[in-house]
Amino acid sequence: MTETATETPLFPWFRGCPMNAPELYGELRRTEPIARVKLATGREAWVVTSYELVKQVLTDPRSSSDRAHDGFPYYIPIPDQFKTDCSFIGWDPPKHTLHRRMAALSGEFTKKRVLDMRPRMQEIVDECVDAMIAKGSPADLVHEVALKVPLTIVCGILGVPTEDQAALHSFTEVLFGGGSSADQRERAITGFGEYLQTLVERKEREPGDDLISRMIAKYRAEGIYDRREMCNVTRLLLNGGHETSAAMIALSTMTLLEYPDQLAKIKADPSLIPDAVEELLRYLSPGDLATSRVALEDMQVGDVTVRKGEGIIVLGMAANRDPAAFDDPDTLDIHRESRHHVAFGHGIHHCIGAEIARVELAIVIRTLFERLPNLRLAKPWNELRYKDGNVMYGVYEMPVAW
Repeated sequence: MTETATETPLFPWFRGCPMNAPELYGELRRTEPIARVKLATGREAWVVTSYELVKQVLTDPRSSSDRAHDGFPYYIPIPDQFKTDCSFIGWDPPKHTLHRRMAALSGEFTKKRVLDMRPRMQEIVDECVDAMIAKGSPADLVHEVALKVPLTIVCGILGVPTEDQAALHSFTEVLFGGGSSADQRERAITGFGEYLQTLVERKEREPGDDLISRMIAKYRAEGIYDRREMCNVTRLLLNGGHETSAAMIALSTMTLLEYPDQLAKIKADPSLIPDAVEELLRYLSPGDLATSRVALEDMQVGDVTVRKGEGIIVLGMAANRDPAAFDDPDTLDIHRESRHHVAFGHGIHHCIGAEIARVELAIVIRTLFERLPNLRLAKPWNELRYKDGNVMYGVYEMPVAW
C-alpha cells in the first residue's frame, strides 16, 4: 500500500450497544469514507463506510471474493483450509456464476417455493415456542428459539438428520467466533469437512427429497459433479442458513422489546411485520463484518486508488446507517421504506437465501408476540454477552420472561 493507515484502534471495532454501530463508522463516513486501517492480524486493509462506495465495491468486477488470494483481508486468524473450502461465496465469475446457478436451479430459494414452505416453517416455530413455554419462565430465547428455528429449517431443506444439528452448530460457533484461535478453527473445519463428506456420500448412494440430493443430480446431469465442491456448497448453505437468521431472531426480539412504541404498532397491525423485518435488517446488520474483497487491478474508490492486491472490507452496518441513503438512519422506524438496505449484501453475491431468512424472521416475530404478549428481557441488554469481532454478530444468550 502507498498511503498511511488512519490512526484508529485495530480493526475490527466493537459496538458499544448491540443496536448501534461502532462510533468510528460514522466518524469515518463523514471524514474518510474509504480509509486504510490496521487489522488485528497485523496486516492493513481499506474499510469502506459509505452506502454509495459499498455498493460500488460490491459491483466492480475488479473487486474479488477470492479468499485464497494473498491480499484477502482476514482480520481474525484463519487456517489455510478455510481459505479454500469456501464454495461460491469465495469464488468469482465464471466459476461463481455456474455454481450459484446450480444451487438456484433447485428452486428452493424462489419466492414461490418459500411461500410453499411457510406452513412447515410455522410448525417449526410453534414447536420451539411450545418447548420454551413448557420449560417455564425465564428461558434463554437464543438456545430455545433463535438457534433452533433456522437450523431446523435449513437442515430440513438440505436433508441433514435432526440428531446431527447440535454438532453442526458447535462447528460453526468455532469457525465464525472472534475468540477462537487458528488451531481451534482448523480442528473445527476438519471435523466439519469430515461430517459433510460422510453426508454427501450418503446422498450419492441414497438420494432423497432434499436439496443436497437434487444438486448432486443436477451436477451429474451437467457432467461436472465434484464431491469436494458439493461439500463446500453444502457448508455454505448450512452456515448461511442459520447463523445470520439466529442472530436476527434474537437481536430483533431484543430491539422490539427496547422500542415498545414500534412493538405496539406491530401488535396492533401484524400486516406491518414485513416492513418491520426490512427495517430491523437495516438497523441491526448482523453480517456487518462478513464481506471483504481484494483488488484484482488498480481501482478508484471515491478519492482513493486501491492498488492491485490490496484488501477491502465493506461495512454493511455503516452503509445501512448512512444518512445519504436513509433519513434519520439511527432511528428505528418500521414504516420506513428500507428494502434497499445491504444487510444481505449486494451484487452477484447477494444472499441466495434472503427470502427464507425474511419469512423465518416474520413468522418468529408474529408468533412470539401473539403467544407471549407480555414477553420481556429477564436481564438488561447491557449485562448480556455479545459476539464482538465475530464474522457474524449476535448475542450468546438472552434470558426472557413472560
